[in-house]
This record gives sequence, C-alpha cells and structure tokens, in this order.
Amino acid sequence: MFTTFEVAEICDVTPVTIQNWIDKGWLRAYRTPGGHRRVRKEALLAFLESRNIPHPFPERSGVPRVLIVNGDQSLADSLREALLFGESGYEIQVARDGFRAGVLYSTSHPDVVILDLNHSSVDGYEVCRQIKQSEAGGETVVLAFDGGDGEGRRRILDMGAAHCLPKPVDAVSLRNLVKEAVLNRWRSP
Repeated sequence: MFTTFEVAEICDVTPVTIQNWIDKGWLRAYRTPGGHRRVRKEALLAFLESRNIPHPFPERSGVPRVLIVNGDQSLADSLREALLFGESGYEIQVARDGFRAGVLYSTSHPDVVILDLNHSSVDGYEVCRQIKQSEAGGETVVLAFDGGDGEGRRRILDMGAAHCLPKPVDAVSLRNLVKEAVLNRWRSP
C-alpha cells in the first residue's frame, strides 16, 4: 500500500496531482476509514506501465533469491541445506558479515533475508535497518532468529522484520516462512 505522498515521490509530481489522478479514475485507489487515499502496488504498477513511467520496483525473473546473513559458516550451511531440502527453486547466497550482506543485497535484491541476531561478526539490527531504509527494502521479507530474552525480538520486529524465530531454529518453520514469503512476493506484481 502506498500513500498519495509516496506515489507522488515515485511519479515525481505533487500529492495533489496524485489525488486528482485518483479522483479522475486514472489511478485506482481506496479510502481508509479515516478518509485517506491508499494505492495498492499492483494498481500503481499498472498505472505506471500504461503511461510508460519508469518505476523503482525490481523486475522479477529467474528464481526466488534468499540471502542468509550469518557469521557462523556451519550454521549458515545448515540453514542453506534446510531451505533446499525438497526445494530446488531458490538461489541462496550467504554473507558472513554486514559489509558482504550489503554488497549481496544491493546486487541481487533478494526476496528474503535471513538474519542471525546473536553473532558477533554481524549486526543483524543494522543490516535490517539498512535493508528497510533502502529503495526496495519494503518489498524484502526479513526473517530473523534470536536466542535472547525477547527484547531483541521486539526490537527487530519494530525495525520491519516479518518474523523472529527463537534459537535453535526449527528448520521446518523456517522453510515454511521462506516458502510463504516467496509465494506472496512472486504472486503479487
């Protein structure tokens, strides 16, 4: 969902222009109970493409991409194998530190990022913050896992992560969350 201000920024026009386009029926939108206009992503994409307006949304092609950010190579390998168990349709990359995570994220635009919040070589909170503040970050599903007391869980969810699993990670739950995230991302334009 996008506000008229967000759509205006994407289209490089004023929010009033967006409101006019909505009122004229050029851009499909709905109103919240408070009367605010909201535009669904698929309606915005259809509008932009019908008028040959460039957009910042990455094109989906190939296979769903997953980025595992974990400083422990053996745990990262275990997570990779758990995701590939019964699934061969993912491109999975592994970053062992925050810098590499940033490089891989910016070059491959993964559909899902899996973060370990309790490893000294990776600041999972900072990785999540940077992803969610990036241009395409709202579309990326961040899944985290934490072995802490619950404060880390609340913090990462507040930063935009979709889920935070407890440690040790249940492979079946993780696989199901990744599959659900990928299906939701690839189903909607």
